[in-house]
Amino acid sequence: MTVLQFIRAGGLLMIISGLALGYSYVSHPQHMVPDVIASSNWILIHLLFSVSLVLGLLGTTALYAVTALRASRLGLTGYVMLFIGMMMIFGLDYYEVLIAPFLAANYPAVINDHGAGDAMGMVAIAFPLSGLLTVIGYALLGAAWTRSRIVPGYLGIFLILSALAFGVGLSPAGDIDVARITAAVFGAALVAVGISAMLQNQNFSAATGKHS
Repeated sequence: MTVLQFIRAGGLLMIISGLALGYSYVSHPQHMVPDVIASSNWILIHLLFSVSLVLGLLGTTALYAVTALRASRLGLTGYVMLFIGMMMIFGLDYYEVLIAPFLAANYPAVINDHGAGDAMGMVAIAFPLSGLLTVIGYALLGAAWTRSRIVPGYLGIFLILSALAFGVGLSPAGDIDVARITAAVFGAALVAVGISAMLQNQNFSAATGKHS
């Protein structure tokens, strides 16, 4: 695989991830009661969110790998933060896909007491922390890519602002409707980065000094 093919593959993964993220949040149920969490619709939505996490992390890793030198310490800091945050979020999503529906169907009292799991024990701290790491990480990586002219200025600003807005949507200050809107906007920013990588891949490959 050439460097340009590697960049295009990373861009394609970012596009799919952004679309999956936006759709999974927009389709997320309003009420998290046992009957909803035990449903196949709940499982499908969170499977789609898992796809978004996995492909998004793979795509981001691919694009960061070819820009690491120009992205400098700022980009490295952002990448490490979003990597840790997304791994933590995947752990919760694993629970929401494989464990929460079983509990909802067989032990609904657990769901009634603790919800979908994001407020269960130490998860109540870990979940918002993971989201904070992820959105700040993407904001820092966006700033590094903008400063080094790997992405156009308007796109870098879009990524930064949408990531921070998504952080607000995930915070206690937001609610499910705010989270849906900001997730869709952040997903659109990931799609835009992916398109930029596929169409303006010379900006990314210039960071390595190689085109093949």
